Amino acid sequence: MHRLPTTVPGALLVVLFAIGATGLGCNDVSVAENDGDNDGWTQEEGDCDDLNPDIHPEAAEDCDGVDDDCNDVVDDGFDVDGDGFTSCGQDGEAGTEDDDCDDLDASVNPLAEEVPCDGLDNDCDGATVDEPDADGDGANACDDCDDYDASLNLDDEDGDGHSTCDEDCDDENDAVYPGAEDVCDDVEDNDCDGEADPLEDDADGDGATECEGDCDDGDVAVGPGATETACDDIDNDCDGALHADEIDDDGDGFDECDGDCDDGDAAVGPGAVEAACDGIDNDCDGALHAEEVDDDGDGVDECGGDCDDTDAGLNLADVDGDGVSTCGGDCDDGDPSRYPGADEICDGIDNDCNGAPDPDEADLDGDGSLVCAGDCDDGDAAVYPGAPEACNGLDDDCDGYPGFGEVDGDGDGHRLCDGDCNDSDPTVFPGATELCNGVDDDCSGAPGNDEIDGDGDGYFLCSPDCDDANPDFHPGAPELCDGLDNDCDGQIPVEETDGDGDGFGPCDGDCDDGDPAVNPLAAEIPCDGVDNDCDGVETDQETDDDGDGVAECAGDCDDGDPTVFPGAGEDACDGIDNDCDGNLHPDEVDGDGDGYAFCDGD
Repeated sequence: MHRLPTTVPGALLVVLFAIGATGLGCNDVSVAENDGDNDGWTQEEGDCDDLNPDIHPEAAEDCDGVDDDCNDVVDDGFDVDGDGFTSCGQDGEAGTEDDDCDDLDASVNPLAEEVPCDGLDNDCDGATVDEPDADGDGANACDDCDDYDASLNLDDEDGDGHSTCDEDCDDENDAVYPGAEDVCDDVEDNDCDGEADPLEDDADGDGATECEGDCDDGDVAVGPGATETACDDIDNDCDGALHADEIDDDGDGFDECDGDCDDGDAAVGPGAVEAACDGIDNDCDGALHAEEVDDDGDGVDECGGDCDDTDAGLNLADVDGDGVSTCGGDCDDGDPSRYPGADEICDGIDNDCNGAPDPDEADLDGDGSLVCAGDCDDGDAAVYPGAPEACNGLDDDCDGYPGFGEVDGDGDGHRLCDGDCNDSDPTVFPGATELCNGVDDDCSGAPGNDEIDGDGDGYFLCSPDCDDANPDFHPGAPELCDGLDNDCDGQIPVEETDGDGDGFGPCDGDCDDGDPAVNPLAAEIPCDGVDNDCDGVETDQETDDDGDGVAECAGDCDDGDPTVFPGAGEDACDGIDNDCDGNLHPDEVDGDGDGYAFCDGD
C-alpha cells in the first residue's frame, strides 16, 4: 500500500517563496499544485496515482498488484509464462492463494484446470488432488493398481523385482514372487500360484512331506521313520537304502529275498553245487550234503569220522574225552572212567571194559552196598553203611560199634532203644513207680496226673496244691482276705469270717463283727454314739463342734456358738435363744401385741 505525504516538501516551499518574491499571482503556481504526491509528475503528465510518490510513469514496476509505471498494465514483466497471472497475484502479495505457483509454466495458475496424473499442482491450490493416495501406501491413484488396498502397491519391499501390484503374494520375502521356484523353505506358496508347494504338501497324509524326506509322497507306507519292509524293493524309511535282505551283499546274483541263505558267501546260493563235509547248505535247499547228515543220530556224521553211521553206538566222537571212542572199543563213551585199560574202581561197573566188574564190587545181599564200599556183612541186607541202627546190639550201619541207645547205661535193665527215657537214672524206666517229683518216672510220656503244676506256682497237686489252677493257692502262700484257704492248710483264718452275717469280716473293714448294723456300707445313725459305717468318724450331731461341752444330740441348738447351749444364761436383747429352751429373753417378747418389745423401746 502507498501512504500520502503529511508535510509540504522543501522544494515546494522554495518555489512558493520565489513566486512570492517575484510577485507572481496565484494563477501562476497551478501546475506545481497539481503534483499531489510531489513525485515530479502530475496527472496531466501521466501520474496515474498522484497521491503515491512511488507511482508515476518512470517508476520501477514491482509485483505488487499496482500499475507502478502508469502504462496501464499491472505488474507487467512479472507474468513470465504469459498466462495472465503473476507470482504475487492480483492482491499484490506473494504467498497468497491467487499467486501463480509456477510462472514458468502457462498451464499452472490459480484458474487452471487440474490435469490428472501430471505430477503438477495445476490450479495452485497447494495439493495435487488429482493424484491422491487413498490407501496411504505411498503410491498415488495414477500409479497404484488398487488405491483402496494398501497391501497392493508398487513397492518392491523385498527387492525381488516384483511388487504386490505384480502379484507378489509376500513382498517381505524375496524368495516369494510369481514364477519363483518352489523350494523347501517353510513357505507354502513360493511362486504365488495360489497352490501349496508340492514339495511341502503331505500328499499321502503320512505326516511327512518331500521336504521332510518323504521319498514317495504318494505312498502312505513310505516316509522317514517308517518300518523298512523286507522283500518289497521299496526304500520304506527313505534312508537311501533298501532292507538288508534286498541287497546282494556277496554279488552272487541272489539276495536273501531271492532265497540266498548266506548272502555273505558268494559260493552259497540257489543252484550252487552242494559240497561235502563243509557244513554248509551250498544250494540253499534246506539240506546239507548226504555225508554231513548224522543218519544214526549219534551226534557224529560220516564227515566227522563215524565208523558206522547206521549204529548210533559206534562212532569216533570220544564224547567223554577219555581218549577212546566207541569205534575204539569204549564200552561207555559217556563216562570218562570207562574205557579199555582203565583202572577198576569200587562202583559195581566194568570200568576197564573187559566184560565184568571186580568180585569185591558185587552186592550179594542186594542191599545196594558193595563190600569194597564198606558193607561189613554182605550176607545181611539189613547191614550196610548208613543203615538205620536196630535195637539189637549189632553194628547195623557198619560204623564200628552198635548204635546209640543199644547199651543199658544206668544198669536198670532197660536201654534207650527199649524205651528207657533216662538211661542215666536207674529209677526211671518203663514200668517204674511214679513219684511226686514232676518227672516221667515210668517213661509213659508224661509225669503222673497229680505231678502237673497247672498254675506255674512251683507246686503239684500231690504236694499238695489245693488249687492248681490259681497260683495264689499252694502250701506256704500268704493268706488273702478272700474267705479261702490260700496256704492249703485246711483252715480259713478267723479274720476272714463274717461273724455277724452282714457280708463283711474284720479283714474287709468291719469294725464290729458282732453287730450286723455296723460295717463299711452301713448308714450312720445320728446320736447313737456308734461309728456305724466304720469310717472312724461319728456323725456331726454327735460331736461338740463349738467346744461348749454340749453336742447337738445333747440339745445344743447352735453348735457353732459356744455361748449357746442348754443351761446357758439368757441374754436380753440379742435375739438369740441362749439356753436352747425354745424361748427368747422376756424383754425381747411383745407382750401387748403392739409390735414392739421392751428391747425395742416399748
